Amino acid sequence: MQQFIDPKGSFLKNLALSVLLLGLSSFLIPIVLKQIDDRKFVDQQRFQAELSRQGKIIDAQAALLDTMASDFWDYDGYAADVLYSRDERFGRDDWHERAVDAYYEQSGPLLGKMRADISTMLRLAPRPTYESFLRLYEEDVLAFDSCLLELMKLELMKTDGSPQPSRCVASEGKFAGASWDTLTAYVLQQDLAEKVDLEFESLAKAFGLHDAPD
Repeated sequence: MQQFIDPKGSFLKNLALSVLLLGLSSFLIPIVLKQIDDRKFVDQQRFQAELSRQGKIIDAQAALLDTMASDFWDYDGYAADVLYSRDERFGRDDWHERAVDAYYEQSGPLLGKMRADISTMLRLAPRPTYESFLRLYEEDVLAFDSCLLELMKLELMKTDGSPQPSRCVASEGKFAGASWDTLTAYVLQQDLAEKVDLEFESLAKAFGLHDAPD
């Protein structure tokens, strides 16, 4: 027996289904779109936060580079002033005395700042770059400072007329046994300056700041 299908009933069912689907769509689509928009907003916020973080890191790296360079060259200037002022061709009566006083006053704080700057590199530079700068500071700068301080003290003690050693005898490291001439040659021949330049070039490369502007 053939089953009778009511076309009108089927139409009403289809119409009701369409209306239901349309209603669900009008309810679900805004929810889905809002979720998409929320996800885009979160991603955008993360992207902006990452850009801000990277920008702060770059600013901190550039500031550290400038600060370290200033501290190193300020120290080099005070040390050079002490050494140059001993040369009778250039020195004036009170120049060396003023240079020694300035070195005693300024070198300690500068060395402390330099060491603090190097510690800051642990957060901003690769470990090998930090270790290389630390070696320069300990093996060259501190050793140079130790010998120079000893020679200045010996120079001051000579004023009482008693014979005093003319070389570093208490200082250890690279400049153990060095004389005024040794230290002067080290500065005049730019040995320290060249080492510092190489270290700063390496640091700038590590920071991605080594490309010179056109």
